[in-house]
Amino acid sequence: MTGSASDKALLRPHIYSKQVKKRLEKRFKDPEDPMRLVIVRDMWLTGFDAPCVHTMYVDKPMKGHNLMQAIARVNRVFRDKQGGLVVDYIGIANDLQQALKEYTASKGRGRPTVDAHEAYAVLEEKLDVLRAMLHKFDYSGFLTGGHNMLAKTANHALGIKDGKKRFGDTALAMSKAFTLCCTLDEAKAVREEVAFFQAVKVLLTKKEISSKKKTNEEHELAIRQIIGSAVVSEEVVDIFNAVGLDISRISAFWMKTS
Repeated sequence: MTGSASDKALLRPHIYSKQVKKRLEKRFKDPEDPMRLVIVRDMWLTGFDAPCVHTMYVDKPMKGHNLMQAIARVNRVFRDKQGGLVVDYIGIANDLQQALKEYTASKGRGRPTVDAHEAYAVLEEKLDVLRAMLHKFDYSGFLTGGHNMLAKTANHALGIKDGKKRFGDTALAMSKAFTLCCTLDEAKAVREEVAFFQAVKVLLTKKEISSKKKTNEEHELAIRQIIGSAVVSEEVVDIFNAVGLDISRISAFWMKTS
């Protein structure tokens, strides 16, 4: 970490000299070095290039140019690595979209930003498909029905031809679309139903619809937590593929090594 002579004695052992920091930087860029993880705040942005770095965990707000610089630390192609992974702990998706918009506008390149209203249209379509699959089943009490309602809905889906796959695939597409438009008021209005369908999808992937390892009360608590927070992504989402954008149109951002 960086520091100064005015720092407290407790911190001084962790404040490295310029030479030590350069040595650590060189080690981190070496894919064969056992050093695998660094925690940084504002270091290693401008001019830092380490193609082997593949994952960034974000837990601080960033916007505009600083956000673009941070994301660029993991976007290099290297050996069998085709792209980087950003693990977002605080919700930077909207800021990233805005940063991408500003970045490409200044360069006059493409349109990598996602139109939330286009994503909402996909969300509506997928919701309609799921509702149609359940048109003979009344799930209107899903907010209060607890685990029993989830189990009955999942069993109904299993009774439909290819129901497990059809429901699961559609629910996954619904989740991806919701992830891209969840800030819209229209999307917020259906978030509980989205969360319910996601919970049904989770049940469909289990070997048993009803687990004896948990009580109904435990199941219902878990359901309330899912619905309350609307956890919407069980898998890594490629935001460009999710809305059908051609990756070649954003080559200004996703760079390749020579």
